[in-house]
Amino acid sequence: MKARTFWILGGVVVVAALVTAAVLPVVQRNQAQTTSSVTTGTVTTVTAVSSVESSGSVEALQSDSLFWKTTGNVATVNVEEGDMVKAGEVLMTVDPATAPQNVILAQSDLINAQNALDDLLHPANTAVANAQKAVADAQDAFDKAKRDLKSVENPAGQSLYDAVDDTKLALDTATANRQLADNSADVQAYYTAVANTDAAFRRYQDAQARYDESNNKTELLNRLEQARATYESALSQQQTLELRINTDKANKEDTAEEAQVKYEDAVANLNSALLGPDANKLAIAKAKVAVAEANLAEAQDKLDQLLNGADPDDIAAAEARVLAAQATANSLTLIVPFDGEVLAVNYQPGDSVSQAQAAVVLANRSQLHVEVSVDETDVSQIAVGDHVTVTLDPLPDLILNGEVSQISRYGVSVQGLVKYTVRVDLAGAGSQVLIGMTANANIVTDTVEGALAVPLDAVQLDDDGEFVNRLNADGTTERVNVVSGDVQDELVIIAGPLQSGESVQIVKPQPTSGGSPFGPG
Repeated sequence: MKARTFWILGGVVVVAALVTAAVLPVVQRNQAQTTSSVTTGTVTTVTAVSSVESSGSVEALQSDSLFWKTTGNVATVNVEEGDMVKAGEVLMTVDPATAPQNVILAQSDLINAQNALDDLLHPANTAVANAQKAVADAQDAFDKAKRDLKSVENPAGQSLYDAVDDTKLALDTATANRQLADNSADVQAYYTAVANTDAAFRRYQDAQARYDESNNKTELLNRLEQARATYESALSQQQTLELRINTDKANKEDTAEEAQVKYEDAVANLNSALLGPDANKLAIAKAKVAVAEANLAEAQDKLDQLLNGADPDDIAAAEARVLAAQATANSLTLIVPFDGEVLAVNYQPGDSVSQAQAAVVLANRSQLHVEVSVDETDVSQIAVGDHVTVTLDPLPDLILNGEVSQISRYGVSVQGLVKYTVRVDLAGAGSQVLIGMTANANIVTDTVEGALAVPLDAVQLDDDGEFVNRLNADGTTERVNVVSGDVQDELVIIAGPLQSGESVQIVKPQPTSGGSPFGPG
C-alpha cells in the first residue's frame, strides 16, 4: 500500500516547451542581462487529486462453506456449480442407513419429544396427575409445619439433653486430638528430617568446596551433583512433613473450635427450652403452619379447577428437547442458509462423507467488495463515501468504480506497522469479476482545483531555499521564492507569487564538485 498524489491538467494547459539553444529576441536586445540562450517552461494550473493506493481481493456480500455434521454416504446431490439457490432449499442428503446410530435414533427422539410437547400444550390426564401431586406435596408440608409447631410449644425434649451429651463428647475428643498433634509421628519424623537436611547440606557445601578447588574435575563434579540431589531430596521431605504437620494442626484446631461452638449452642438451646416456648419461634412456627395450610388450599383449588395449560417452564424444556432432536436429525441434509450462487460442489452420490471437507461453497454475489489494508499514516485521510477506482490484475483493461463503505475502528499490527481495514463496495461488477481476484484500489481523498505547477527542472535550490527564475517581458530574469510539493511525471506543484501562463527558466542539473546538482529532490 502506498499514498500518492497526481494532477490532471485543467483547462487549456500550455505544455512545458523546451526550447533548446533558442535565443530570445529580448535577450538579443539586452546583452547586459544575459549572454547565453535560455530554455523556458510555462506556469500552468492543474487539478491536484490526492489518493491512497492499496490492494486486496474481491469478496462477496455473503459467502459460506457448508460442512457435513455427520458421516455416511451421500444419497442425493440436487445442485451443480453455477446454480442459483434460495434459502431453505435442500442441497444434498445422506443415506440414513449409512449414518451413525445417534443420528438414526434422533428420528425416534424427535417423535417422542414432539409427543411430549403436544401433551403439555393439550393437557388432559397429565394436568390432573400434576395437580394431584401438588396437593400431596402441599399436604406433606402442612403436616411437617404442624409437627414443628408442636415441638416449639414443648421445647424441653429428650433430644436437647442428648444433643448436649453428644456435643460434649465431640468437644472432648477434638480437644484431646488437638493436644496429641504436637507429639504425632509426623512431628518426630520432622525432627529427624531437619537433622538429615542439615547433614546433607554440610556434605553439599563440602563437595562444592572440593570441586571448586579441583580445577573442575569430572569425578568431583559427579559427587557434587549427587550431594546436591541428596540435599534437595532431604529438604523436600522436610518441607513436606512441615506442611503436613501444620495442616494437621490447623484441621484439628478448626475441629476443636467447631466442637466448642456446637456444644455451647446445645447448652444454650437446652437452657432456652427450660425457660419455656420462645415467643418469636412460636410466632414463626404458627406462621409456617398458616402458609402451609394456604398452599394446600391453593393446590387443592388447582386440582379442583384443572387450570388451563401446563407450567411454562415445562413447555420451554419440552420445546428445547424437540429442537435438539431436530438438529441431530437435520444433520442428514444440507440446507441453503441464504440466497446465492453455488460456487463449488465437492460430492457426488455414493461418495463417503468427510466432516473436514466442505460439501458446498455458496456466495451471494449481488454486491461485491474489496477489503484493503491502509497504513495508519494514511487512514485519517479516508472517509466513508470517498470515490474509488479499482483495477483487477487478471483483467487489466477493466476499470471499476467503487465507494468506501466501512473503515475499521481498530488497527492490526503487521510487521511493526499499524494497518486498518477499509471496505470498498464495487459498482457494476459484471460476471467476469470473480471472487478472490486481486484488486488494486485507488481511493481519492482530496481534490484541489487550480493548483500551480511548473516543469520539474525549473525549481532550483540554494542556501536561501527553493526558487524559480521568472522571465520578464524585457527579457530579464527575476528570482521568485517558491515551495515545491508533490511531483507527477515532469511537473511539480508549487506555492509562490506566480501566475498561470508566466514563463520560467529551465535549468538542467549539472554535476558539481560536491557531487549534487541543484533542483528538487
